[in-house]
Amino acid sequence: MPKLVLLIQGKPVNEFPLSGDTVTVGRAPDNAVQIADDSVSSHHAELIVESGSYVVRDIGSTNGTKVNNEQLPPNQPRKLVGGEVVKFGGMECRYDSEGKRPSSKPLPPVKAGVDLKTTATRPSTIFQNVSPFKKKVDKSSRTIQLIILLLAVGALGCFLFLLWKFLQMTH
Repeated sequence: MPKLVLLIQGKPVNEFPLSGDTVTVGRAPDNAVQIADDSVSSHHAELIVESGSYVVRDIGSTNGTKVNNEQLPPNQPRKLVGGEVVKFGGMECRYDSEGKRPSSKPLPPVKAGVDLKTTATRPSTIFQNVSPFKKKVDKSSRTIQLIILLLAVGALGCFLFLLWKFLQMTH
């Protein structure tokens, strides 16, 4: 059975078996393939069976659909070949046709949707400052900061001196 394999940083995280004449792809829960990511439109694309193979058609999504990094024009179907990478917005899926067998062992069965909040591609900044090692500081930036501080203190000193002289002249 053909399927879409959702990839995060090139690694498979979820599988979507494809069945039926038309398979909808999008962020909304009414899609057969639901990808919960903001870059994916609520109703992004369709996979349609034509002559025994699936074709992909972008249905006017905001961020577009690409096959092997080639942008698809809206509403223009493109035949899929096993192993090709389809990108819905910012999310990549590999199309595995029924004749193509992956070289690694199959993934365990998973639910049809994916919550990308738990499989985020970018780490949270919560742990940004917990390293026991001190962050290297560029010495040139410290020198610039010191020069700016000295100039500011000097300027303040000059202002106060001039203010003091002015007040002496008025008395």
